Amino acid sequence: MGATEEPPCMKYLLAQCPAFARNLQAFRAEQGESVGLTVDLGVFGEYAAEAIARNNVAELMSVAEAARRLVRWPDGYVQVAAKVGFLEGLTNLCLAEPDRLPFERLARLLSPDVIAVCRDLDDSWGTQTPGV
Repeated sequence: MGATEEPPCMKYLLAQCPAFARNLQAFRAEQGESVGLTVDLGVFGEYAAEAIARNNVAELMSVAEAARRLVRWPDGYVQVAAKVGFLEGLTNLCLAEPDRLPFERLARLLSPDVIAVCRDLDDSWGTQTPGV
C-alpha cells in the first residue's frame, strides 16, 4: 500500500459517508498523513457526532450502516479500531453533551451488533449511554 493509499475500510467509509472526507482532510492537514486507523476512526466519530447534532436522518442512516459494517469487518484490527476509535469516542462525546448530541437519534438506527459493542463499552466504563 502506498503512502497515500487508504485501507479498504477507510475507502468504504469515504464512499458510504462522502461528507466525512471534509473532516478527515481537515484533520490530516493539521496532523500530516494518517496517524493510524484508530485515530482516523476517532475522526469519523467526531463526524458522526456532528451528524447527530444536524439530525439529518439520511446522514444518520449512512453512519449507522457504516457502523454495522465496521463492527463486522473481517479484520479484527478494524473491529477493535471501530470500537475504541469510533464508538467509544462517539459515545463519550454524546455523554459529555447530551442535549446537543442525543445519542438516541443514532441508536434507534443501529444494528444489534453495534448496540452490543456500545453496551460493552458502557459496562467497561460504568456509563449508561442513552439508547443503548
